[in-house]
Amino acid sequence: MSEANRIAFEKLIGARPVLDGCRKAGEAIPGFKRNLILHSGPPVEYKNMRGPHRMGVVGAAIFEGLAKDEKEAVGMIESGEIELGCANDWNSGGPGAGITSYSMAVLTVTEKNSGTRAVAAPIEGAQGGGLGGWGVYTPEVGENLKRIEGTCAPLLDAALKAAGGISVADLFAEGLLMGDDEHTRQAATDKQFLAALIEPLMNTTLSDAERLTLLRWLNSCRRFVHHIGCASAVASLKSAANVPGATLVTAMCGNGYEFGIKISGRGERWHVAPAPTFQGRCFNPADSLSDAAPWLGDSSNVEAWGLGGLAAAAAPALLAGRAEAPADGVAQCAEMAKICYGRNPLFRVPLIPEGCTPAGILPELAVETGITPKMHGGILSRVTGGQIGVGYARTPLTCFEKALR
Repeated sequence: MSEANRIAFEKLIGARPVLDGCRKAGEAIPGFKRNLILHSGPPVEYKNMRGPHRMGVVGAAIFEGLAKDEKEAVGMIESGEIELGCANDWNSGGPGAGITSYSMAVLTVTEKNSGTRAVAAPIEGAQGGGLGGWGVYTPEVGENLKRIEGTCAPLLDAALKAAGGISVADLFAEGLLMGDDEHTRQAATDKQFLAALIEPLMNTTLSDAERLTLLRWLNSCRRFVHHIGCASAVASLKSAANVPGATLVTAMCGNGYEFGIKISGRGERWHVAPAPTFQGRCFNPADSLSDAAPWLGDSSNVEAWGLGGLAAAAAPALLAGRAEAPADGVAQCAEMAKICYGRNPLFRVPLIPEGCTPAGILPELAVETGITPKMHGGILSRVTGGQIGVGYARTPLTCFEKALR
């Protein structure tokens, strides 16, 4: 393992992302344009997009007033009048569809050692994944997005400013000790986030009614910190990017058609393969894994950061949902350690004999062993959008092989 990878690894495990704001994407993302719509995963043409993306980019075009209906939106996308971009290329990254448009609110994160900034749209409260996560758009979803950007985002921004930001790495480290894997389970971390925000919120000049509005919105958002984690993973991974000669993985993202990775020494270059399919369970007996879109979302960056599947032993309740025991989680972490540079001492998991999670995925170890990351994730419908289950998928080995060429 090279000196270059040691440098990239030290940057990765030393990353300290801080949640420091919530504001309009057009203001938070440098160079963002009104006719630009971001999606998860590597580049993909509209004709190859899966349901959540096809619906999502059309819905965003209508939401932004760029098109009046689906037919007009599709025509503008195909002509290039409406531009599509990879969220990760713009230091953005959300779960599922990862749809982000100019007028949507985004959470802002700064990695304090490098100054690297990243964003992700917040979960949409009672609308769940809504447009940003599930690619679902209705007039009600649109009104909710306007309320989040116009009312909730400024309130959260004020509270975060009063707090001086919230350390996400420390928040997640605590959550691991409370049963969360920080990808598909954040039950404890959500509550810890609210607890960390209450005192600063009381120190703002907001009225009691405004404070109550913010708290009610946050409380309606199941897994709010999941989206914080997605932005934090992007900031942390990109802080380890651009180390000459380093092969350490700095992005893992899927669009349902292809899955792509980036490595430190090659900057923003994608290495892609067909998107992997899911193993897992559906919430409704009427759904099946044959209805599932292949991996679609940028939440897999959380795995590359060293959480999710690399921290499976931290979440016995999550494992039980897959009919697995804590010992299976320990074995999964041991398997993931075989393809990682080392371990992150901040992310402690008592059941792991070494005490902390593996981190720093290396393509050469994946190719040598034939082992690829076992990524935890939500299962989306390939046709209708919306989440239909939970499970896992394996990063394609071809991505790692291409990264080494």
